[in-house]
Amino acid sequence: MAGMCRRQAAAIATALIAALPGSRLGADDVAREHAAALKDLSGASAAGDTDELLRALKVVLEGDDPRSVRSAVAAYSKIRSSSKLEGRELMTFHGKAAAAFAAVKSKRSIEELEELLVSHGDWHGRLLLLDASGVAKGFDRLQSCLRALQDEHPVVIRRALQYLAHAKKPEVVDAIVTRYLNLAKAKRGGGEASQWDRTLLACQSALQQLLKVDLAAPEDYKNYFEARRNDPNLFSPEKCLGEATGVTLFGAAVTGKNIIFVLDISGSMLTIDPTPVPKEKDPERGRTVVAGVPGGGQKPKRREPPEERQRMARAKRELARVVRSLPSDVRFNVVTYSSDVGSWKKAMVPASDSNKKSAVEHIEGLVAEGITVTDMALEEAFSDLNVDTIYLVTDGAPTHIGTTTPGLPEDALQIIEQIHERTAELNYLRGVRIFALGFREAHEEFLKKLAADHAGRYVRID
Repeated sequence: MAGMCRRQAAAIATALIAALPGSRLGADDVAREHAAALKDLSGASAAGDTDELLRALKVVLEGDDPRSVRSAVAAYSKIRSSSKLEGRELMTFHGKAAAAFAAVKSKRSIEELEELLVSHGDWHGRLLLLDASGVAKGFDRLQSCLRALQDEHPVVIRRALQYLAHAKKPEVVDAIVTRYLNLAKAKRGGGEASQWDRTLLACQSALQQLLKVDLAAPEDYKNYFEARRNDPNLFSPEKCLGEATGVTLFGAAVTGKNIIFVLDISGSMLTIDPTPVPKEKDPERGRTVVAGVPGGGQKPKRREPPEERQRMARAKRELARVVRSLPSDVRFNVVTYSSDVGSWKKAMVPASDSNKKSAVEHIEGLVAEGITVTDMALEEAFSDLNVDTIYLVTDGAPTHIGTTTPGLPEDALQIIEQIHERTAELNYLRGVRIFALGFREAHEEFLKKLAADHAGRYVRID
């Protein structure tokens, strides 16, 4: 470490000299600095010094040649494979390492990046290169994602799908459908099975985001896409919206093998909502509504909404129905929250007849009261490391203090920001999907972002 510190001091001195008026670094000085940075890079990787590795990585990549690229990726892979970084620290380290590739511009270096993306032996390095494809000039992000879609590691595939879910191109849909079909046919067991299950769900979610249609199986998406491949409205939800198949929760398809239902049981869930009048389909709604009176006629007389329109009663009925319909190969749990958090089971359990009966009894006995500690409920759901899908049903904004006046609680915006940061940490490289379902008065902006950031879908409940 002492030698490393001396090299750091020498590098700082060189930089100070270069900053003096009239001073210029010659080619020999730059070459010596680059050679020293290569040694520092190797030493930092061996020592597990992430801060020093990032400093040396930046200098090395400024060399902008194939050797520099190979050395940078190898050093990163070595330190990632052995480090115990988690959560925010890991996200920050990975993000800074990927950002350092902005210095790579030459054709030969870009060709090296493209080659390493498919041939590098460690998936950590391939993931780094995939994320670097957005900053290195000439390193095509779309083509990089399409190549990474064929990767043999589930985390790399899922990251590629996160990017591809926003690329509204028929060739992208075709590639995802084909990969989805191939992955579904492969039989994988052992400890990696859950990772591949999450990857299949990521394929399904990416196609849902692109096509705005919930379908149950890869073959269904294949048939759907083949029938509309040349349709100019392929990506237009208002013209090409499909219906969900199978079990749905307020219109959102219930998919996944390890599911946690997170239900808001705060006092506001006792609210009785007015009855909507069916008319036209809204892609963000779980039910159909009307904005005005057809034909401009007189508005019907106002009627008091029936008791069954109470949010809590509706949520309990809907969730109980879904639980009864769960297939036996699914594991599930129910987490509830108001002023505190409760859980039906300590961890997810198989959807056996006896477990489903017990869960339904638990749901039917729930009582609404208190405030809305959404952050604590999500923390509880993520604490089960096997979860792959979360369904959040709520009607309010997160708060620890509540409110007695219209509008957001004073602490809501701060907690919302904290939730986004924390879920990003908890879900980093895990691939857990979050579906957010909101009754009237739910904070839609928060729920939409939460679902979009985690490969899920937002549904408005009317």
